[in-house]
Amino acid sequence: MSNFGKIKHTYNTLLAEGIAKNSSKEKVEFKKYIKTIKENKVLKTQFDIYYNIENKVESDGWKAMNYVNECLSLIDGFSKKEIKEANNKLNESEFIKNNNIDIDDNKSKLYEAIETLISTTKSSSTLDKIVEAKYTVVEYIINNKKENNVVEGYGLPNSVLSEIAVEKFNEEYAELTESEKEAISVMIGSNEFEKEDLYKKTIKECLELVNTKLTESSGDVKEKLLATKENLLNRIYNSESFVNDLSKVIELKNYLS
Repeated sequence: MSNFGKIKHTYNTLLAEGIAKNSSKEKVEFKKYIKTIKENKVLKTQFDIYYNIENKVESDGWKAMNYVNECLSLIDGFSKKEIKEANNKLNESEFIKNNNIDIDDNKSKLYEAIETLISTTKSSSTLDKIVEAKYTVVEYIINNKKENNVVEGYGLPNSVLSEIAVEKFNEEYAELTESEKEAISVMIGSNEFEKEDLYKKTIKECLELVNTKLTESSGDVKEKLLATKENLLNRIYNSESFVNDLSKVIELKNYLS
C-alpha cells in the first residue's frame, strides 16, 4: 500500500477496532504511526493536506478550488524524492502489509486524486491528468457534508461509523459504553484541543464517581478510593500517550459506574 490516504484510513480503522475489542496491539501500532508522522515534516505535511481536504465543506466551486490549491502548496517545499522516501517509512510497516481495509469508493477516489496531485510533475503531457484529479477533489469538497448527525442508538457521527464499517459496528461493537464511543470519535478525527478536553472531562467524571463512593465507604475501600482520587488529580494531558491514558481512565470510569 503506497497511498498515504489509504494508510491513514487503515490506521484509523484499526485503532477503532482495537479500542472496541480492548486490544493493545492496535493502540501500540497507532502510537508508532503518529510518532513517525510527528517526527517527519513531509509526512506531517501530507497528513495535514489529506485531513484538511477530507474534512473541508465548501459549496462554492471557486472557493473550493482555491482551497485545494492552497493546501497543495504546503508540499511545494519538498521534492518528489523526499515525499517517496518519507512514505516508504510507513509502507515498511508489517502492520500495513498484513491488513487490507476496505474503503468506500468516494474516499478511495479522493485519496487517489490527492496522491496524483502531490506526486505528479507538471508538464504538457500531465496537464489533463492533473486537471482531472483536481476536479475530483473539488467535487468531493462541494458535495461534502458536515457530519453533525448521529446514527440513532450509537452516539457516533456517521463519518466515524463509515470509518469502521457500519455492518461491523452493528454486529460487534453494540456493547460499547458511551465513553468508548466518544473516545473512538475523538481519536479518529479531532484536533489536540478536543482530545485534551475529552481527557479532562473523563477525569472529572471519574472524580465525581469517586467522591460519591467516598461518602458510602470506609476502611480499606475508602483508602483505595482516596489514592485513586489523588492519582486522577495528578494526571495531565500528554499527546504522546493520549490513547493509552484515555483508555485507562475510561476503564476506571466503567469500573466505578
